[in-house]
Amino acid sequence: MQMDESAGKAEAILPVLLGAIVLTQIVYVAKSALKIEIASAAIWSVEALLFLAIAVIGLVAALQKSRLLACTCIAIAGMVNVLQVGMGLTMFGPLFDAGEPLIPVYESVVAMAFFLFFSGKLLFGCAAIVVGMDLRRSGGAVRLVGLTAIAAGLVAMLVNFGGMAVGMDWLYPAGATGTIATVLLAVALHLQARPAMQIAG
Repeated sequence: MQMDESAGKAEAILPVLLGAIVLTQIVYVAKSALKIEIASAAIWSVEALLFLAIAVIGLVAALQKSRLLACTCIAIAGMVNVLQVGMGLTMFGPLFDAGEPLIPVYESVVAMAFFLFFSGKLLFGCAAIVVGMDLRRSGGAVRLVGLTAIAAGLVAMLVNFGGMAVGMDWLYPAGATGTIATVLLAVALHLQARPAMQIAG
């Protein structure tokens, strides 16, 4: 019983962490588009911490058998994203500064980091589908959120799979569809966790 309560509380925290990740990505896009003076490393460091938390909390939430697939996808997405953010923080700068002889290595590392980026978005899309499938059994607005999450998750999975196959040419559509799926996943998880939290309370 105590383990189930811990898993339920962990599931209730996940939407907050996912929402925070979406906010950091919006900040990063705004910084790039509007030329705002914010160090990329600062944003990436916050993201690394959030993704670590998502990985750990996702694993705890996966202790609920009914949430196993969705929360495992979320946890693995967190781990994958920690790796891709870590590559950006620790490898991009030194390889770029090394000059022309290491440009092929730099480009390969960037390509791998974005492969992981696409993989993480694909997994968030998968989780959105799984949680949406559960919510579609409900009625009214909750059912609508579930169906929307399924649609967004499916699109995110397909587009990010394309990104994994093709590479950086798919960066913007893959990032956009993955972010939309993550937002809907956060909303769907919140709706899914509410009854469990009410029972626990």
